[in-house]
Amino acid sequence: MRSPVPILCLLSSLVSSVVAQGFSTDFEAFLASPTGTPSAGQGGFYIPPVAGSLDGAIFTYVGNSLGIPPNPNGGANFYCGVGTTGQVRAQHNVTVPINCHCHVSFDVLCNYNGAAAAPPNNLASVSLQPSATSAYFNMLARWPVGAVTPPTTWDADAVFGPTAAGTVTAMGTLDPAFSGLAVNVWHTWGCKIDLAAGVYLNFRITNGVTNVTTIYTPLIPVPLPGTVAPTTVVTDFRLFTGNIGNVFAVDNFLISYAATFDTFGAGCLGALGVPTLAAAPGSLPILGTTFSIDLGNLPLGLAIMLTGLSNTLASGSIPLPLDMTSFGFPGCNLLVDPLVTEFVIGAGTTATWNLSIPPAPSLVGLELFSQAASLETIPQGTTCKFSNGGKTCIGYGY
Repeated sequence: MRSPVPILCLLSSLVSSVVAQGFSTDFEAFLASPTGTPSAGQGGFYIPPVAGSLDGAIFTYVGNSLGIPPNPNGGANFYCGVGTTGQVRAQHNVTVPINCHCHVSFDVLCNYNGAAAAPPNNLASVSLQPSATSAYFNMLARWPVGAVTPPTTWDADAVFGPTAAGTVTAMGTLDPAFSGLAVNVWHTWGCKIDLAAGVYLNFRITNGVTNVTTIYTPLIPVPLPGTVAPTTVVTDFRLFTGNIGNVFAVDNFLISYAATFDTFGAGCLGALGVPTLAAAPGSLPILGTTFSIDLGNLPLGLAIMLTGLSNTLASGSIPLPLDMTSFGFPGCNLLVDPLVTEFVIGAGTTATWNLSIPPAPSLVGLELFSQAASLETIPQGTTCKFSNGGKTCIGYGY
């Protein structure tokens, strides 16, 4: 049990402190036409200085010259790279979260309108840049081996590290849902990455024909390309369409914070061992949901949840962790700035703290730091023993 008011008030009052990172667009604010309006110069898109690069374009769904059907989740416009005389590259600056995990998702449609006997690979890709020197993701659309014109399916593959060039991985060998995707149909594709660790965490595809969403999570996180030094910070993302005849349409593009929860630090020994703090199984701080943290080893089933915005300074100037011996809690450390304290009542020796997260995009990227103080009885009365800490990053998820 807990009262949601204090923490929600804290969230509301601190919305302005969140530093926006990432990028999103549905292309509705762009100039568009049935035959395509150049994307370069619109909304920050530009053609990168790669020899032979062509520009992408913004099309209207209504009457578009490519015969692309409306996106069930789309508005009036979409982006498309069409290989006419070469390769298409549309690039945009982005600040990618490195303090939390990064969420990538977009609606995608692939097709081929060329005349070659076999459609040329690589079909298309979405990647972070500069790929030569950075740890980056590269999601690669490819035609199946042996495909002939007109192709009927494509594969949602990826490039794995650790070398800068990486190795193309056929995702269909890991999960069949990522292969055999129908052409000229809108699907939703995405991944979650940890740039600080240099790894992919999972991959997602929603098949536009069956509307079935599949999330592939490797047992061990997979290295991103470019994780071998030297590395630099990524600065851009790129939409790429490869070779003549390939068609790569994108809508509802999003790179932003992924909902993340991590533990840190150590607690101190209580009557039932060290009190524990961990995300409830399957729970993440996803926008518009309720996030739950489980507390354990509570002799009385009671705890005080401490929540703040830092795990390095308390009250703006006191370094953390702070030895609590002089405050009557020997062997314990304060790990977070306790801006908000909430009483949590459990059952038996456990309790659950719930955080209701409003569906407000302005909260994305907000970091909260938490630690539980277990109430325990001693001969002299009541004392507290402290758990490990937890870092919550509000974001998107699937």
